[in-house]
Amino acid sequence: MTRPTALSSIRARNHLAEALRQMVSRERRSRVRFPLELRVRYRTLGRGQACAGVGLLVNISSGGMLVAHPHEISEGTRIELNMEWPSLLDGRIPLQLVMEGKVVRARLSDFAVELSRHQFRTTRRTVIPIHRALDDNHTVARA
Repeated sequence: MTRPTALSSIRARNHLAEALRQMVSRERRSRVRFPLELRVRYRTLGRGQACAGVGLLVNISSGGMLVAHPHEISEGTRIELNMEWPSLLDGRIPLQLVMEGKVVRARLSDFAVELSRHQFRTTRRTVIPIHRALDDNHTVARA
């Protein structure tokens, strides 16, 4: 059994380091994306042809998102997006995430948005937990 020489060990490490550099250079995003399947409403902003619709959020990060949609939207278009957040504030108040950004990539079936601002808003509708909605007789209590 022969032991690897120091030179072959260095070559192996260099080869591994180069392979890792190539893998990292292929990924252009600087932020981690989270896969989510949520309905998102959108509308274009500013001048030009107005477009509004509903799409499906494919993934999201702190800097951008990918939306599957049936409409054609041009790169560079400013856009506003709204989606119902899947968690409730204090366990009972629905939240809406409102975002604004610019379309940086557009294809026939989806578009990518670079976000410039985002804000959580509460909605008027509140969700009452089932155990609070029923009175002592297990009938719906009137608010």
